[in-house]
This record gives sequence, structure tokens and C-alpha cells, in this order.
Amino acid sequence: MTKNEILKYPLLTLFSLTLALAGCQKSEAQDPGQVTARPVKLTNVEVQTVHSTELEEYLTLTGHTEAAHDIIISSEQGGTVLELLFDRGDRVTAGQVLCRVSDDIYKAQLAEAEANLRLKEAGLKKAAALYERGSITAMNRLQAQVEYDAAAANVEIAKSRLDRAVIKAPISGKIEDRFIDIGEMVPPGGRLFRLADRRKIKIKSEFAELDVSTFKPGIAAEVHFDALPDTVFTARLVFVSSSAHEASRTFPCEFELDNLREMIRGGMIARINVLKNTYRNVVVLQQTALVETQSGRSLFVLEGETARKREVTLGASNRGMIIIAKGIKPEEVVIVNGQRELVDGQQVRVTGRKD
Repeated sequence: MTKNEILKYPLLTLFSLTLALAGCQKSEAQDPGQVTARPVKLTNVEVQTVHSTELEEYLTLTGHTEAAHDIIISSEQGGTVLELLFDRGDRVTAGQVLCRVSDDIYKAQLAEAEANLRLKEAGLKKAAALYERGSITAMNRLQAQVEYDAAAANVEIAKSRLDRAVIKAPISGKIEDRFIDIGEMVPPGGRLFRLADRRKIKIKSEFAELDVSTFKPGIAAEVHFDALPDTVFTARLVFVSSSAHEASRTFPCEFELDNLREMIRGGMIARINVLKNTYRNVVVLQQTALVETQSGRSLFVLEGETARKREVTLGASNRGMIIIAKGIKPEEVVIVNGQRELVDGQQVRVTGRKD
């Protein structure tokens, strides 16, 4: 259409332009039958292929430590403390003299007993000679022998009393406490020292009724102390009570371990791990792979690029690992990271493997 024609027919020109514009818009419009595909958002996950393996199940107990030998040394007889040779914190060996109490009375008793013994010895010799000559009867000679034997026994008693005025260490160990001082009068049976040997430690704990028949003395156990986090100790079960506490219905037990470096002190809290069972040819996964649901616990299994939810039955666990008793088979691929927000049938992208 020329310029003159446009000027001559203005309405026709406007109508033609409107039709042309509408045609352009229609051609650019999307075909109603065609659906635009939106991009699928994939969740990044890490996976692991599960295999048959074994798992050791442990029973964890709590106990407290005591020295294997922790004794109170007492005075068997009274006296005044004359000498103290050791104090708190000192180490002693068995048989070493710890202190001395007054012994003048015991010395006098010994002297008297020895004098009486000499007298009875002379009487026995005389009775023996008279008996050989027939001057006395056998009963008279026997009486002299009995008196001599009694006098000899009294000498030994007096010596023992004198010896016990010197207090000696019955075992090797460390003086944990001292209850006396020089010049103090100690009554018979009075406490003198507390002596402990910590080269061996006993750990007292308790078994529940369901576990007591499983464990027998002689088995080994791992022991951990919060105060010694970098060291794992090995203990041995040495005692299991045949009777339960009436209140708790638990059975007292006792473990023993070497403490040659004396790192462990009395009264420390111990965590004891005792091997309860070993499961073989089982599927084991880290517990963090599990997802909590209202119906129980489940896992997500990777099928192609799709996450499939599986309800599972669990077994024994140990140190963050757990047996999947039902629901998963060996060689299946399980999503172990990124599974918290997944739903059944969701597509995922694998960004790592923990095989």
C-alpha cells in the first residue's frame, strides 16, 4: 500500500494493521496442547553399599575403683608411741618397721618367764634323775615335764608380746593415713595406720538379672576412665555374687586390673565393656543412616536415581553401628547422608560414596 493509499483509506489501513498484529501475537502464543517441562530439583546424597560382616555386642557397666588391698593397721596391745618411722604418702615394704610403742612391761614379763623356765628346767632334770633311780613315780616325772613345757610356752608368749611392741607393715604399699602421734597412748586394738597397695585395683559393679548368667569369672573386659581418656585398660572378672541385692535385684560383681604405674586411684568411676555376643554374616550400618518415623525406623535405598523408603527391623548395636535384621539385603545401596528430608520415590543425585 502506497503513501497516497494510506492517506486515502485511513480506516482500512488501521484495520489491516490490527489484523497483522493479532496474527503475530497468535503465532507467538504457546500451543495449548504443549506442556513446558519444569526442571526437577535433585537432592544431593551420599550412599553406601552394604555387605555381610560381623558385629560384636558389648554390655556396658558402671563401677567404682578400690585398692585390691586397703587395710587398717591396729595395735594388738596398748602402749605409748615412742617412735614413728613413716608418715602419710610414704611407701613401705612388707615387714618394714612402722612405729614402736613402749615395751618395758613386756621386757619384764619376758625376763620373768625366762627365769621360771630355768627353774622348771632344773626341776625336770632332777625328776628325771630320781625317776632313773626309782625314787619317784612316772607320774611325778610327767608332772615335772608338764611344768617345764608350760614355762617354755610362757616364754614364747612374752617374746611375742615384746615383738608386737614393734609395729611392722603386713603388706607393701603406701601409707594413706596416720592416726597416732609420738607420745600418744594407744589402747589395745587402737588404729595406727591405713595402708593400701594400689598396684592392683578392683572395680566393683553389678550385673542385671538378665545378664548375670551370661558372664563367668575369668573373662576379660575393656575399662575406660573419664579422667584417663587416652588409655584403655584390660580387667578380668574375678567374682560374681550368687545372690542379688534385695532392693535393686542386681548381682554384685568384681573386676581386677593391674595398676603398676598407679595411674588409677581409689573411688574413680569406671565404664566397663564386656563382650556379650558376636554376630556373623549380618548387615551392619551406622545408626545415623536411620530415619525416625511414626511407624518406627526406616532407611532409604537407592534404586537407579530414585530413593525408596524401607521399613527395617534392628538388632544389636555397638559403638554407633547397628545390625539391620530385616529390610535390607547385602549389596544393596543405602543412602547414609542427606536422607533426612527425603520422601519415598524422590529423585536424588549421588555426590559421594562411603563404601
